[in-house]
Amino acid sequence: MGLLDSEPGKRRLLAVELPAIERYNAGRATEYRIAVTKVGGGLTLSYCLKPCHNPYALETRLLSSYPIMAPETRVLTPLKHCPHLLEGQTVCLWRQGSTRATSRWDASQFTCVFAVVAAWRWLLCYELWHETGEWPLPEAK
Repeated sequence: MGLLDSEPGKRRLLAVELPAIERYNAGRATEYRIAVTKVGGGLTLSYCLKPCHNPYALETRLLSSYPIMAPETRVLTPLKHCPHLLEGQTVCLWRQGSTRATSRWDASQFTCVFAVVAAWRWLLCYELWHETGEWPLPEAK
């Protein structure tokens, strides 16, 4: 059962996720706010981030398995390929191929806004990599 099709999921959405998005959006310029759209059994967050020099359009998908499984984030702005960019311009935010027990995603501690902040950090690393040729953070193990 997922975020939109179960009572616990709906409670989390109303009590945790939407208030977190509202706090994130408060005081931000309109173009940098998170917009939420219902897609199938999940939600899509659309937003723009500017970690350094360039603005990037992104979307984070909260699939029907959210919050048990980590959200998926992809950059809509075309990027130059890098070692941490997966198929479909999905960014490597969590340990890829991990199980629920070994993933860095923790539904008891993180909200969807955590994924947005993680994407900002990833984009900052991307811009540094683009300038230096080295990814500034250690690999996920």
